[in-house]
Amino acid sequence: MFPWKSTIRIESDSNRPKYLQISDRMIREISIGRLQPAQKIPGSRKMAELLQLNRKTIIQAYDELTAQGWLEIRSSSGTYIAHNLPIRKSIPLTATPVITVPYPTDLPEQYPFIESYSALPEGALQVDGGSPDHRIAPIDWIFKECRSIAKSRSGGKLLTYSDVRGDMVLRKTLAHYLSESKGMSVSKENLLITRGSQMGIFLAIKGLIEQGDTVVVGSTSYDAADWAIQYHGGQLQRITVDGEGLDTEELALQCEKSNVKLVYVTPHHHFPTTVTLSNARRIHLLELAVKYNFIILEDDYDYDFHYHSSPLLPLASLNHGGRVVYIGSFSKIFAPNIRVGYLVGTPEMVEGFSKIRRIIDRQGDHIMERVMSEAIHTGELNRHLKKSVQIYRQRRDQLAFLLSSVLSNTVSFKIPEGGMAIWTTFKSTPLHQLNPYINQLGVYPDIDKLFSKKYNALRIGFASLNENELTRTVDAFSTALKQMNT
Repeated sequence: MFPWKSTIRIESDSNRPKYLQISDRMIREISIGRLQPAQKIPGSRKMAELLQLNRKTIIQAYDELTAQGWLEIRSSSGTYIAHNLPIRKSIPLTATPVITVPYPTDLPEQYPFIESYSALPEGALQVDGGSPDHRIAPIDWIFKECRSIAKSRSGGKLLTYSDVRGDMVLRKTLAHYLSESKGMSVSKENLLITRGSQMGIFLAIKGLIEQGDTVVVGSTSYDAADWAIQYHGGQLQRITVDGEGLDTEELALQCEKSNVKLVYVTPHHHFPTTVTLSNARRIHLLELAVKYNFIILEDDYDYDFHYHSSPLLPLASLNHGGRVVYIGSFSKIFAPNIRVGYLVGTPEMVEGFSKIRRIIDRQGDHIMERVMSEAIHTGELNRHLKKSVQIYRQRRDQLAFLLSSVLSNTVSFKIPEGGMAIWTTFKSTPLHQLNPYINQLGVYPDIDKLFSKKYNALRIGFASLNENELTRTVDAFSTALKQMNT
């Protein structure tokens, strides 16, 4: 019989609800092969007796695992581990080799693969691809804390040169927060504080690949990550992304053909299509990382914005042998200008990435970093997230309603489970020709040249737009389409 009582241990002093602690531990047991697909597990009453917990807690845990696709209920039979997960054996996992960091000696004169940035006209309505609304962020609180910390007895030290890895207080607080909220077993030694997620992506790619290395990304992918890979001489290899995320079977075939060094993924809500990487593919991806000795760069840019069941745990929470480098950011929570992000890796990786960081940026804003620590410690972060999730869910639903009612004959889309944008495909009208018409109406959507030409689609961000702005945006699309077709 499976040792449920010794395996599913509940930490009574943890802030994470007991039912989520149960689901976290069961997911781990499935991912490492101790619980197998189609294996029957005790019913809620029996499990409650085994764990000496209230049956309602067990039912909550089972409901959560079922919603996430880890369990399945068979009528008149019982509860089972989902049958469609890959069968695997527990295997020993080796640590990631120490990363060597070459110093850049040559800089190209131009980067044709990077689009130039142009400022928008005064008064224009920007429709981004998915950013937080700074108007609902606790900006007054943030800068009040900045002043308070700077004037405190210890604040003077934060205004001088210090640890390139970031404020130690934040690193300690963040390590605990990631353990509580995302099931990640990390310490301050695993953390490097960055100026937003983009710096983390750049540092990781610089430290992990060499000229000519094969780097796998999705058939659709985050353009800035692609730029960083190309800038550092990586060879992009695109793998199909479908309704379950990155096709790991296709990835396995690619690994047989070439030596894959790195796989970049946005598994929670794939960028740009917003699909979630399925549980089966998550496990398979981690298996492939061990089998073919590559690193997974997990960009979890909008983990906190999920509108139904609790979000799936990051790949880094099931980290096999330190093979997952995790990227997160406070910029996506509060406001783009709050440039505080973080990278999670092995201590050896963090040391290597820190050396690169010193070349391009001696250190971050330790005052703002300390404020982020206070936001976690005082509960301000969780209060803001709770408020944001409620508002963004309403905005998502409103945008979906407007697209369905105003542009029903023109576009198709699927309502995302989370995130801050809807991936919208135009059925016939060439999207890349639409910009001049809609810009004349004072609305500036983020129409990516590649996505618009190849997929005739774009991300319409809803989080940063209020009710009136969403209505204005969809009306502008409708008007521009009519003008374009006359």
